[in-house]
Amino acid sequence: MNKSNKFLEMTVFVTVVDCNSFIEAAGKLNLSKQAVSRYIQALEDRLQVRLLQRTTRNMVVTNEGQTFYWQAKAIINATAEAEESLSLKQASPQGILRVNVPVSFGVLHLAPLWQKFSKKYPQIILDITLSDRFVNLLEEGYDLAIRIGNLDNSSLISRKLATTKMIVAASPDYIAHYGMPINPDDLKQHKIIMYSHWAKKEQWNFYQNNRCYSVNLSANVYCNNGDTCRQIILQGGGISKQPDFIIGQDVKAGQLVSVLTNYYVEDYNIYAMYPSRKLLPLRTRFLIDFLISELEQVQW
Repeated sequence: MNKSNKFLEMTVFVTVVDCNSFIEAAGKLNLSKQAVSRYIQALEDRLQVRLLQRTTRNMVVTNEGQTFYWQAKAIINATAEAEESLSLKQASPQGILRVNVPVSFGVLHLAPLWQKFSKKYPQIILDITLSDRFVNLLEEGYDLAIRIGNLDNSSLISRKLATTKMIVAASPDYIAHYGMPINPDDLKQHKIIMYSHWAKKEQWNFYQNNRCYSVNLSANVYCNNGDTCRQIILQGGGISKQPDFIIGQDVKAGQLVSVLTNYYVEDYNIYAMYPSRKLLPLRTRFLIDFLISELEQVQW
């Protein structure tokens, strides 16, 4: 069997699983139901494994089928992206591009990049909104949003741009006055400055020797802006958990002190989020690729 037939078999199988129906998959692929069945049968015969358990009323993907599904889907997506990248080389992106970015990250690390992007793609008009609120891209008309943290079960498509390490820190004066916490539970005796937009913001997790130590904290100050939290702890107001792209340089300069350094806190990924991979505007795709190239190797 040639490679094109193998790829078609994979495409038919992935479409059947996505649709959870032979009939719907046949319509989507512009094939007959009989042809879809033949492709699935040929694939199972070639692999010598049952991928789908079929009855007259339902269909169940086997464990082997689940494994093959994710591998095949990755190959299909990679092939589509490779083909799209070739066609995009001759394209000239243009139009308005509405982007939503977090305030602190947007000011500190994205603001210096916008002119470079505009110079590279002068026909794209950037419309940038800074907000730490999780906007609804479809309802509010955004093409792209930058989000930081663990993703929920979102229907949006995500591309990782970079990683930021979370640091728990306070000023040297605060530590001198109130003492250095030795274990996570000690934080309950300290003043906590908390960023209010983190998911599960009052539950701080620490890791040591493959164990998770979770502590629930109440804050003395809640704030929806990381730079404000930074200023409060620089002035000796308490202990805060902030990303290294906000306070990393303060720690290096000795203006802040990391606490509980014998524990691992966590890393958060920084993502570009957009509504759909299908019919993605060129201007959005070019911005995503630009941000990845600028941020993927950055050290805060």
